[in-house]
Amino acid sequence: MPVLILCALVLGLLFPSQVGILCPYVTTMMMFQTFANSLSSSVQDLARVLSHPKPVLVIMLTLHILMPLLALGIGSLCFPSQPLYTLSLVLLEASPAAVSALMWVVVGSGSVELCLSIILLDTMLSPIILPLTIRILCGSVVALDTAGMMKELLIMIVIPAAASMLLCRVAGKEACTRGKQFLSPFSKLALLTIICANVTRCAPFLRDLNGELIVLIVLTLLMRIIGLLVGCLLSKLLRFQYPVELTVAVNSSMRNNAAAATIAAQYFPSEVVFSPSVSPLFSQFTISLAVQIMQKRQAAKEKSN
Repeated sequence: MPVLILCALVLGLLFPSQVGILCPYVTTMMMFQTFANSLSSSVQDLARVLSHPKPVLVIMLTLHILMPLLALGIGSLCFPSQPLYTLSLVLLEASPAAVSALMWVVVGSGSVELCLSIILLDTMLSPIILPLTIRILCGSVVALDTAGMMKELLIMIVIPAAASMLLCRVAGKEACTRGKQFLSPFSKLALLTIICANVTRCAPFLRDLNGELIVLIVLTLLMRIIGLLVGCLLSKLLRFQYPVELTVAVNSSMRNNAAAATIAAQYFPSEVVFSPSVSPLFSQFTISLAVQIMQKRQAAKEKSN
């Protein structure tokens, strides 16, 4: 996926006029992707995880308080004359948990139930959390269409996720799991197309790449690493077992970049699209390395015991 994401980014940047014809269909593709990835999630799984809420609270605290505040502070320090770049970072950090985090949790032998529950809970809360965070932290930077953002998030994320949960309830979890596996290639194709279409708005800036944009690219990578470190540190302090520790770290770092870039493209100036558009490449790369390191550390720990 990192290689394919890089190809999608390059394609959108090199041929913005041609790829730009896909932009009107991004919302529809987001709906499909959310539905396909939410299959096999259930209210029962969420209720079971919430009965032991500490890991959930840690992830939500990191996702929607610590990381957005950190993005605001770093962005304001680095871009005093370019508040839209700060908004780009804050929007990314305030976006909901990444559905693709589940893939890395499975690869790293983390807690699948916890990861699914976080994705489901954060998805349902995103129409409230994301616009509210942007209004509180960056409301003075641009005029905000809060109602429009809430409606867009409901259409793109909440309704498809709710539909998949209802289908899981009616058809059964086993059937939905098979359906999720069948739709997986199409979901990945939709994600690549969304990335390709959204990044077309960044093309004019990259033709005149300046020092501030290079700093923004570096900070986008840095925020992914910081999210991982914060998740690992809090897990160590709270003595979480390895599966929960890995899940907390992965979910603390990864974001629904496609949703963030789509919201940025539809409701904000083009500068705001930059960070959510380049983030997928960094998030996949950093998570792949982190999961490998954590797996090796756990294997060494088990061997020593």
